[in-house]
Amino acid sequence: MRDARHKGLCHDLAVSTENPSGNRKPPIVDRDFAERFLRAVDRPFDYGVYFLFHDWWAEAPQDAIDSYAAILEAKDGFAEFYEQRHIADPLHLDDLADHAPGTLGQAYRSFIVDHDLEANLATNYHEFHARLAAQGALDRLPDTVAFAIVRGFQIHDFLHVLTNSSPRPNGELRMAAFHFGQLQFPYHAMRMAVTAGHLAFVNPEAITGAMDAIAAGWILGRAAQNLHFARWEDELDTPLDELRAAWGIQLDLVGSAGSLVR
Repeated sequence: MRDARHKGLCHDLAVSTENPSGNRKPPIVDRDFAERFLRAVDRPFDYGVYFLFHDWWAEAPQDAIDSYAAILEAKDGFAEFYEQRHIADPLHLDDLADHAPGTLGQAYRSFIVDHDLEANLATNYHEFHARLAAQGALDRLPDTVAFAIVRGFQIHDFLHVLTNSSPRPNGELRMAAFHFGQLQFPYHAMRMAVTAGHLAFVNPEAITGAMDAIAAGWILGRAAQNLHFARWEDELDTPLDELRAAWGIQLDLVGSAGSLVR
């Protein structure tokens, strides 16, 4: 039986090789984009998901674009979030200096300073959004998705603090999985795809640590209320523990993989 199956498989492969266009369905994923995807799989730190994400839209299947938009727009709280189009003005370290110990503002400032992320803090996301639009990077993105990606970048470090996720590689995987669990957003879907390819074909020694971090982030994200539509800049004086309790961020559900404190 095994030999028969093996011969059948060899026959199928031979037919496919001899007549590659005969019974093949047309590709769905653009093959030039697939080359860029494999470039990211090879070296994710050299050609990151940020670049891959913007490269995808030009040839992305319209059905996939429409599905991502529908998933996002169906989320509780999204309609009000999008109606307001809130992008906060840049914060400065001096703005964060007077928040009491234990508050979100104090923890956020410590996160920025401890990890040398002052450049992130200073980014003007109004200008960032306008620059992406002028470059054509948002041309095929539905307006709802385009806005959500810009606001998502702005609140990313707040969510690191709220979820106790490190900015080191496994902490970023934990954070990406948290985002993905809450929004099922294309940026984070691509991060998962690139990571899976890199682990499978390039760096299997990293599988356990990476998957522990991804599992932790996914579990946290699925258990918590959606954090993506809140104005965290308005909560700087609120105790961090109160925010975690109010939003259902259950750190005790997961281990220390990718966390700030081990």
